[in-house]
Amino acid sequence: MRGGLLAALVVLLLVRPLAVALQATSPASGPQSDSAKTTARPLTFDVISVKPNHSGAARESLGMNRDGFTAANIQLHELLRFAFQLQEDQELLGEPKWTTSDRWDIEGRIAAEDIDALAKMNFHERLGMFQAILTERFGLKVHHETRELPVYELVVAKGGPKMTLSKPRPEDFNGVPGDPGVLNPSRGKETGRGTMMEFLAEDLSDVLGRKVVDETRLTGRYDFNLTWTPDDSAAATAGSAASGVAQGPSLFTAVQEQLGLKLEPVKAPVDVVVIDHLEKPAEN
Repeated sequence: MRGGLLAALVVLLLVRPLAVALQATSPASGPQSDSAKTTARPLTFDVISVKPNHSGAARESLGMNRDGFTAANIQLHELLRFAFQLQEDQELLGEPKWTTSDRWDIEGRIAAEDIDALAKMNFHERLGMFQAILTERFGLKVHHETRELPVYELVVAKGGPKMTLSKPRPEDFNGVPGDPGVLNPSRGKETGRGTMMEFLAEDLSDVLGRKVVDETRLTGRYDFNLTWTPDDSAAATAGSAASGVAQGPSLFTAVQEQLGLKLEPVKAPVDVVVIDHLEKPAEN
């Protein structure tokens, strides 16, 4: 699935382990009662609903909202890729066949009294809560391996970046600390607003079908417009021309000429997720 799911999820980012502690701090001085002592508990979903989707519709959606998480008409394969932020299929091993055939509607909602606490959590922490759904309802068990795989490194080209340093407004990032910014992808075009390079690398991974690692060392947020001639063979041959008469630059050329960045093919250690156990959940 090209970019449409992972890149459009502007409120979703990277992976983190499951439990996130919320702390109620006690007064700085004076005696403490049992109720006033510092306590910690993981913020979890109050309600989780998992149902098969037999609609046959093409449209799918995935995102986080004010009181939790929703997914509609989604393959579990895509949920697993999202949960572990995997950019291509060879980074996920051991899947049953039904993960790419069956589709699901999933909803996780927190209790009303936890909404303010959820608003303070960054994406890493929210994604940990999402992973917990897969563990609890799909019985997910995994282990990680490191394998040497072909990747692209996204680096700054000679002459430096050509993107505009963004002046973000709070509303641009949905009030989620660490939000990666906005990317509006379409075939042969990317529009970035307040976008972090890490997010751009993730989206380029989806376009190319090969992991792109951010090595730009650019920590700011940028605005840019990137356009190129789509080429389905780009993942196999860097800079290869599209069939027919090209109407614009290849993605590799466009990244260098329009963004002042460069995609360099290398081999690097890649974290591979291996599924040890996965089962279809009972509908509820």
